[in-house]
Amino acid sequence: MVGKLATKEQESDMAKSKVSPAIAKTLSARSKRPAFEHFIATNEYGFYCVPNSYSAREVPQLLRAGRVYEPDTLNFMRRHAGSGDIISGGAFVGDFFPALAQALAPKAQLHSFEPNPTSLEAAQTTIALNGLTSINLAPVAVGEQPGTLPLLISRGESNSAMAAGAKIVAEAQGENTIDVEVTTLDDLIPASRQVSLLQLDIEGFELPAVKGAARIINDNAPIIILEGDKRFRRRAYLQTLEELAPNLGYEIAGVIERNCILLPRG
Repeated sequence: MVGKLATKEQESDMAKSKVSPAIAKTLSARSKRPAFEHFIATNEYGFYCVPNSYSAREVPQLLRAGRVYEPDTLNFMRRHAGSGDIISGGAFVGDFFPALAQALAPKAQLHSFEPNPTSLEAAQTTIALNGLTSINLAPVAVGEQPGTLPLLISRGESNSAMAAGAKIVAEAQGENTIDVEVTTLDDLIPASRQVSLLQLDIEGFELPAVKGAARIINDNAPIIILEGDKRFRRRAYLQTLEELAPNLGYEIAGVIERNCILLPRG
Protein backbone atom coordinates (compact mmCIF):
# COMPACT_ATOMS: atom_id res chain seq x y z
CA MET A 1 0.00 0.00 0.00
CA VAL A 2 1.02 3.60 -0.44
CA GLY A 3 1.78 5.33 2.88
CA LYS A 4 -1.04 7.54 4.15
CA LEU A 5 -0.82 10.82 6.03
CA ALA A 6 -2.38 10.82 9.45
CA THR A 7 -4.86 13.61 10.15
CA LYS A 8 -4.38 16.00 13.07
CA GLU A 9 -7.34 14.32 14.76
CA GLN A 10 -5.72 10.89 14.38
CA GLU A 11 -2.42 12.19 15.77
CA SER A 12 -4.30 13.68 18.72
CA ASP A 13 -6.11 10.39 19.31
CA MET A 14 -2.78 8.53 19.28
CA ALA A 15 -1.35 10.95 21.82
CA LYS A 16 -4.36 10.38 24.12
CA SER A 17 -4.49 6.62 23.68
CA LYS A 18 -2.86 4.04 25.92
CA VAL A 19 -0.62 2.51 23.23
CA SER A 20 3.03 2.12 24.16
CA PRO A 21 5.43 4.97 23.30
CA ALA A 22 7.19 2.69 20.79
CA ILE A 23 3.96 1.92 18.90
CA ALA A 24 2.90 5.56 19.00
CA LYS A 25 6.27 6.55 17.54
CA THR A 26 5.88 3.99 14.76
CA LEU A 27 2.40 5.23 13.88
CA SER A 28 3.62 8.82 13.92
CA ALA A 29 6.52 7.94 11.63
CA ARG A 30 4.06 6.53 9.10
CA SER A 31 2.51 9.98 8.84
CA LYS A 32 5.79 11.47 7.59
CA ARG A 33 5.37 10.54 3.99
CA PRO A 34 8.46 10.56 1.72
CA ALA A 35 8.48 12.66 -1.45
CA PHE A 36 7.97 9.58 -3.66
CA GLU A 37 5.14 7.06 -3.99
CA HIS A 38 5.87 4.05 -1.81
CA PHE A 39 4.47 1.13 0.12
CA ILE A 40 5.11 -0.05 3.66
CA ALA A 41 6.22 -3.66 3.98
CA THR A 42 6.74 -5.77 7.09
CA ASN A 43 8.41 -9.03 8.08
CA GLU A 44 9.42 -10.72 11.32
CA TYR A 45 11.93 -7.97 12.15
CA GLY A 46 10.05 -4.76 11.42
CA PHE A 47 8.66 -2.25 8.95
CA TYR A 48 10.18 -0.99 5.68
CA CYS A 49 9.57 1.93 3.35
CA VAL A 50 9.90 0.82 -0.28
CA PRO A 51 9.64 3.17 -3.29
CA ASN A 52 7.05 2.06 -5.85
CA SER A 53 9.69 2.54 -8.56
CA TYR A 54 11.65 -0.34 -6.98
CA SER A 55 8.72 -2.76 -6.75
CA ALA A 56 9.81 -5.06 -9.59
CA ARG A 57 13.23 -5.75 -8.04
CA GLU A 58 14.22 -8.73 -5.88
CA VAL A 59 14.49 -7.21 -2.40
CA PRO A 60 11.26 -5.16 -2.61
CA GLN A 61 9.35 -8.21 -3.82
CA LEU A 62 10.61 -10.25 -0.87
CA LEU A 63 9.72 -7.50 1.58
CA ARG A 64 6.25 -7.08 0.07
CA ALA A 65 5.72 -10.84 0.59
CA GLY A 66 6.73 -10.54 4.26
CA ARG A 67 10.02 -12.34 3.69
CA VAL A 68 13.65 -11.57 4.58
CA TYR A 69 16.43 -10.90 2.09
CA GLU A 70 19.51 -13.10 2.73
CA PRO A 71 18.11 -14.51 6.00
CA ASP A 72 21.09 -16.81 6.64
CA THR A 73 23.54 -13.91 6.34
CA LEU A 74 21.42 -11.83 8.70
CA ASN A 75 21.23 -14.66 11.22
CA PHE A 76 25.00 -15.10 11.07
CA MET A 77 25.54 -11.37 11.67
CA ARG A 78 23.08 -11.33 14.56
CA ARG A 79 24.79 -14.30 16.23
CA HIS A 80 28.25 -12.77 15.83
CA ALA A 81 27.45 -9.13 16.56
CA GLY A 82 29.77 -9.24 19.56
CA SER A 83 30.19 -6.28 21.91
CA GLY A 84 31.20 -3.72 19.30
CA ASP A 85 29.62 -1.73 16.49
CA ILE A 86 28.42 -3.11 13.17
CA ILE A 87 29.22 -1.53 9.81
CA SER A 88 26.73 -2.59 7.14
CA GLY A 89 26.25 -1.05 3.72
CA GLY A 90 24.99 0.03 1.38
CA ALA A 91 21.83 0.65 3.25
CA PHE A 92 19.39 0.44 0.30
CA VAL A 93 15.96 0.87 1.98
CA GLY A 94 17.27 -0.21 5.37
CA ASP A 95 16.17 -3.81 4.96
CA PHE A 96 18.95 -5.05 7.31
CA PHE A 97 18.43 -2.32 9.91
CA PRO A 98 15.70 -3.70 12.20
CA ALA A 99 17.26 -7.17 12.47
CA LEU A 100 20.77 -5.85 13.14
CA ALA A 101 19.66 -3.12 15.52
CA GLN A 102 17.94 -5.76 17.66
CA ALA A 103 21.23 -7.67 17.93
CA LEU A 104 23.43 -4.76 18.99
CA ALA A 105 25.13 -4.90 22.37
CA PRO A 106 24.28 -2.13 24.86
CA LYS A 107 25.80 1.20 23.71
CA ALA A 108 26.89 -0.32 20.39
CA GLN A 109 25.94 1.39 17.13
CA LEU A 110 25.12 0.43 13.56
CA HIS A 111 26.92 2.50 10.92
CA SER A 112 25.72 2.59 7.33
CA PHE A 113 25.77 4.71 4.18
CA GLU A 114 23.62 5.22 1.10
CA PRO A 115 24.51 7.59 -1.78
CA ASN A 116 21.29 7.12 -3.80
CA PRO A 117 18.93 9.92 -2.65
CA THR A 118 15.74 7.86 -3.13
CA SER A 119 17.11 4.84 -1.27
CA LEU A 120 18.52 7.13 1.41
CA GLU A 121 15.12 8.71 2.11
CA ALA A 122 13.50 5.26 2.16
CA ALA A 123 16.12 4.03 4.66
CA GLN A 124 15.60 7.11 6.83
CA THR A 125 11.87 6.37 6.85
CA THR A 126 12.55 2.74 7.75
CA ILE A 127 14.61 3.95 10.72
CA ALA A 128 11.72 6.17 11.84
CA LEU A 129 9.08 3.48 11.31
CA ASN A 130 10.94 1.14 13.65
CA GLY A 131 11.94 3.77 16.22
CA LEU A 132 15.62 2.91 15.81
CA THR A 133 17.99 5.19 17.72
CA SER A 134 21.36 3.46 17.40
CA ILE A 135 21.88 3.86 13.63
CA ASN A 136 24.24 6.34 11.96
CA LEU A 137 23.32 6.69 8.27
CA ALA A 138 25.52 8.82 6.01
CA PRO A 139 24.47 10.15 2.55
CA VAL A 140 27.70 9.04 0.85
CA ALA A 141 29.41 6.22 -0.99
CA VAL A 142 32.57 4.66 0.44
CA GLY A 143 35.81 3.93 -1.37
CA GLU A 144 39.59 3.97 -1.17
CA GLN A 145 39.86 7.74 -1.00
CA PRO A 146 37.59 10.79 -0.71
CA GLY A 147 36.24 12.38 -3.87
CA THR A 148 33.28 12.46 -6.23
CA LEU A 149 32.23 9.62 -8.53
CA PRO A 150 29.26 8.83 -10.82
CA LEU A 151 26.60 6.53 -9.39
CA LEU A 152 24.47 4.59 -11.87
CA ILE A 153 20.91 4.79 -10.52
CA SER A 154 18.84 3.96 -13.62
CA ARG A 155 19.24 2.29 -16.99
CA GLY A 156 18.04 2.68 -20.56
CA GLU A 157 16.06 5.45 -22.14
CA SER A 158 13.19 4.67 -19.78
CA ASN A 159 15.40 5.48 -16.77
CA SER A 160 14.29 2.26 -15.05
CA ALA A 161 15.44 2.41 -11.41
CA MET A 162 18.44 0.24 -10.54
CA ALA A 163 17.21 0.03 -6.92
CA ALA A 164 19.65 -2.16 -4.92
CA GLY A 165 21.72 -2.55 -8.10
CA ALA A 166 22.81 1.10 -8.12
CA LYS A 167 26.58 1.17 -8.44
CA ILE A 168 29.66 3.35 -8.84
CA VAL A 169 30.84 3.47 -12.47
CA ALA A 170 33.93 4.78 -14.19
CA GLU A 171 32.19 7.39 -16.35
CA ALA A 172 28.96 9.37 -16.24
CA GLN A 173 26.12 8.03 -18.38
CA GLY A 174 23.88 11.01 -18.92
CA GLU A 175 20.64 11.07 -16.96
CA ASN A 176 21.26 7.53 -15.72
CA THR A 177 24.02 8.65 -13.35
CA ILE A 178 24.41 11.24 -10.61
CA ASP A 179 27.59 12.51 -9.01
CA VAL A 180 27.93 11.42 -5.37
CA GLU A 181 30.32 12.17 -2.56
CA VAL A 182 32.75 9.37 -1.72
CA THR A 183 34.51 9.03 1.62
CA THR A 184 36.48 6.29 3.35
CA LEU A 185 35.16 4.13 6.13
CA ASP A 186 38.16 5.20 8.20
CA ASP A 187 36.99 8.81 7.87
CA LEU A 188 33.32 7.94 8.39
CA ILE A 189 33.68 5.87 11.58
CA PRO A 190 35.32 7.55 14.60
CA ALA A 191 38.53 5.89 15.75
CA SER A 192 37.06 5.65 19.24
CA ARG A 193 34.44 3.11 18.10
CA GLN A 194 35.07 -0.62 18.54
CA VAL A 195 33.92 -2.55 15.46
CA SER A 196 32.95 -6.24 15.61
CA LEU A 197 31.47 -6.75 12.12
CA LEU A 198 32.12 -5.17 8.72
CA GLN A 199 29.62 -6.16 6.01
CA LEU A 200 29.63 -4.71 2.50
CA ASP A 201 27.41 -5.38 -0.50
CA ILE A 202 28.07 -2.47 -2.87
CA GLU A 203 27.86 -3.92 -6.35
CA GLY A 204 31.52 -4.60 -7.13
CA PHE A 205 33.00 -1.66 -5.21
CA GLU A 206 33.85 -3.72 -2.13
CA LEU A 207 37.63 -3.78 -2.68
CA PRO A 208 38.07 0.02 -2.78
CA ALA A 209 35.87 0.27 0.31
CA VAL A 210 37.98 -2.31 2.17
CA LYS A 211 41.14 -0.44 1.23
CA GLY A 212 39.60 2.66 2.76
CA ALA A 213 39.02 0.78 6.02
CA ALA A 214 42.64 -0.19 6.79
CA ARG A 215 42.66 1.53 10.19
CA ILE A 216 39.35 -0.03 11.24
CA ILE A 217 40.51 -3.50 10.21
CA ASN A 218 43.93 -3.32 11.86
CA ASP A 219 42.62 -1.79 15.09
CA ASN A 220 39.59 -4.07 15.52
CA ALA A 221 40.15 -7.30 13.54
CA PRO A 222 36.42 -7.53 12.75
CA ILE A 223 34.65 -10.39 11.07
CA ILE A 224 34.37 -9.23 7.45
CA ILE A 225 31.46 -10.16 5.19
CA LEU A 226 31.72 -9.22 1.51
CA GLU A 227 29.60 -10.04 -1.49
CA GLY A 228 31.69 -12.77 -3.09
CA ASP A 229 29.88 -15.33 -5.20
CA LYS A 230 32.83 -15.63 -7.60
CA ARG A 231 36.15 -17.28 -6.76
CA PHE A 232 38.23 -14.55 -8.38
CA ARG A 233 36.59 -11.99 -6.09
CA ARG A 234 37.29 -14.06 -3.00
CA ARG A 235 40.94 -14.40 -4.03
CA ALA A 236 41.14 -10.64 -4.50
CA TYR A 237 39.70 -10.07 -1.03
CA LEU A 238 42.30 -12.33 0.56
CA GLN A 239 45.15 -10.69 -1.31
CA THR A 240 43.97 -7.21 -0.34
CA LEU A 241 43.56 -8.12 3.32
CA GLU A 242 47.01 -9.73 3.36
CA GLU A 243 48.46 -6.45 2.10
CA LEU A 244 46.39 -4.23 4.42
CA ALA A 245 46.62 -6.32 7.60
CA PRO A 246 49.36 -8.96 7.27
CA ASN A 247 49.45 -9.63 11.02
CA LEU A 248 45.80 -10.61 11.20
CA GLY A 249 45.98 -13.59 8.85
CA TYR A 250 42.47 -13.33 7.41
CA GLU A 251 41.09 -16.59 6.05
CA ILE A 252 37.90 -17.50 4.20
CA ALA A 253 35.66 -19.33 6.64
CA GLY A 254 32.95 -20.05 4.10
CA VAL A 255 30.27 -18.56 1.89
CA ILE A 256 26.73 -17.88 3.10
CA GLU A 257 24.26 -17.20 0.32
CA ARG A 258 26.34 -14.89 -1.92
CA ASN A 259 28.55 -13.56 0.86
CA CYS A 260 32.14 -14.45 1.69
CA ILE A 261 32.94 -14.70 5.42
CA LEU A 262 36.49 -13.71 6.35
CA LEU A 263 37.91 -14.36 9.83
CA PRO A 264 41.14 -13.03 11.37
CA ARG A 265 43.53 -15.68 12.68
CA GLY A 266 46.41 -13.43 13.80
